[in-house]
Amino acid sequence: MAGKTDRVKDSNRFSIISNINRCYVCGTKDNLHIHEVFGGSNRAKSKEWGLVIALCGTHHNMSNAGIHFNKSLDEHVKKQAEKYWILEYCDKNLSAEEKIKEFIKVFGKNYLEEDEVL
Repeated sequence: MAGKTDRVKDSNRFSIISNINRCYVCGTKDNLHIHEVFGGSNRAKSKEWGLVIALCGTHHNMSNAGIHFNKSLDEHVKKQAEKYWILEYCDKNLSAEEKIKEFIKVFGKNYLEEDEVL
């Protein structure tokens, strides 16, 4: 598995999930906020591994539809991020269980069921 050692500056954030020039939810290019999928103690890791998405203000934190208030959206995005991380960084020959363990080593928690792993 590839490792990340350099800290990513905010201006150099990248996403392995989606285009960060459009809102992940609605596709608008207006009023974009970059959201680290795994925040708190994992915020820097989200930046390092490309687990960030763009969200318009409405889908970020300026309405009840925002990811910070919408648990369903937050859980969906975390699951998608874990899937993309596994596809991008895990050895393809690992079992689903082993891939999940690799993710847990980095982010401390699994968000997927074993049958959701590609």
